[in-house]
Amino acid sequence: MAESKRQSIAGKIATPKVGPSKDGIDGDSILYKAVGARVKITCAPHNNVLEGTLFTTCSVTNAIAINTAPAPPNPSAPLSNQPGDYHIIPFAHILSFELIGSGERVSDSGPGFDGSLPPISKVDLAAIRAREEQTIREMKKKDAQKGKGVSKEAQEIFDAVSRLLPTRWADAQIVVNDAVLINPPYTVDNLAAPAGKERSVDQVRKILENYYQRKKNAGARAPVATPIAPRKGG
Repeated sequence: MAESKRQSIAGKIATPKVGPSKDGIDGDSILYKAVGARVKITCAPHNNVLEGTLFTTCSVTNAIAINTAPAPPNPSAPLSNQPGDYHIIPFAHILSFELIGSGERVSDSGPGFDGSLPPISKVDLAAIRAREEQTIREMKKKDAQKGKGVSKEAQEIFDAVSRLLPTRWADAQIVVNDAVLINPPYTVDNLAAPAGKERSVDQVRKILENYYQRKKNAGARAPVATPIAPRKGG
């Protein structure tokens, strides 16, 4: 009887109802009701067939997620213990959709997300937006650390100073501590600052002197000779 019921349900499946509604996923949608069930989906553009557990369906992104990991050898093992092999499929790419098994669900649960196993947590949109805003801030900060139209050496000097003191670009000038200007060509003779900022100038001068000294020492190192192996046969 259970088998005939399953076949009856599967026979009614055609193109899934995926249209958006004011409440997001329609509670009457076949895709919604099939969450947690075993399904077989044929996808465009190459008629690829995927069979697995319908993990979730989303009318915001207009896509579904299916876990095609094989069933565990032990039939009693819960799906939540299975390894995941997830595929994201846009609604528009679904050519056919077939329900082939009810899958594992929380006992006495209704259709949809609440009874699915493994359980599906709600997406914290506020946390996602906060992460997005933080990423944008970091990208803008990183971009501000790159000089526009300056030489490679100028950028190296900027990086050397910024590791020790607050530094920013103002066109081709390097501004340190919002007080000291390092003007092109960025030597110790090109420092400028308003009266009363002598201490800041001394800090920047020391950093520049150390930078140029390291560069001079690196250039003075003798190249390491590469030994030549003797030719075979004399």
